[in-house]
Amino acid sequence: NAASVINTAKKPLIISGGGVLYSEAAATLGDLAAKRNIPIVETFAGKAAFSDSHPNYAGSLGIAGDACSNAIAEDADVVIAVGTKLQDFTTGSWALFKDPNLKLVTINTARWDATKHLALPVVGDAREALTDLTGRIGNYRAPESWGDTALAEVSQYHAYIDKIAAPDANGDELPSYAQVVGVVDRLAGPDDFALAAAGGFPGEVNNGWRQKALNSFDCEYGFSCMGYEISGGWGAAMALPDKDVTVFVGDGSYLMMNSDLYSSVLSGHKMIVIVCDNG
Repeated sequence: NAASVINTAKKPLIISGGGVLYSEAAATLGDLAAKRNIPIVETFAGKAAFSDSHPNYAGSLGIAGDACSNAIAEDADVVIAVGTKLQDFTTGSWALFKDPNLKLVTINTARWDATKHLALPVVGDAREALTDLTGRIGNYRAPESWGDTALAEVSQYHAYIDKIAAPDANGDELPSYAQVVGVVDRLAGPDDFALAAAGGFPGEVNNGWRQKALNSFDCEYGFSCMGYEISGGWGAAMALPDKDVTVFVGDGSYLMMNSDLYSSVLSGHKMIVIVCDNG
């Protein structure tokens, strides 16, 4: 069963998906990871279930994700996937995982998604399943060396992001997307909310936005979703009236769907919109 597979792991990894947010399972999953010394990586739909300062948090996984999370995934021998469909953006079309004997435990409400990739399926609500699983794996804890490896990868990656996002990183050239995201990230308060969608920004915010709080991020680009940014930001401003909402939008999306700027002002919902022209 799932517990016995986890108990054999020497290099376990938790993938936290959007279902963790919907189930309000972040606290349960974070507690499990901390007690068992297991790194947590997030899918793009699941980003901001954990703050960047969580001791087990190791970044966003996938083809537009962080180098640290992808490096950890390459070495993992047991993966616990919680509330994720494990689609190609997350798995790199299944190229991220290098261990030929990798074992996969998947917790999902949908049987179809729980059984993908020959996984050992646990069909159920994420929080309830994790609560039950925690009681079944006894005193298991991953080797300390594995936790140290994950921390080293995360530290190295933060140093890289700090370098490319520094104000002087481009010299006299125009600032890059990474620098723009870096400025906002450094100035952001503990409850600030960031939002992006199409173009180059999804990759940059998934890498450079270090979420400070739960549910402080939205990146909608399953079908590119050009034009979502400003209307989505307006919706976030409605839902989160006490928080600063920052929208990152490219010039193409801005030209397609900018009219909700007027609507947000007319209705009194403040948001901060940063328009970047990559030309």
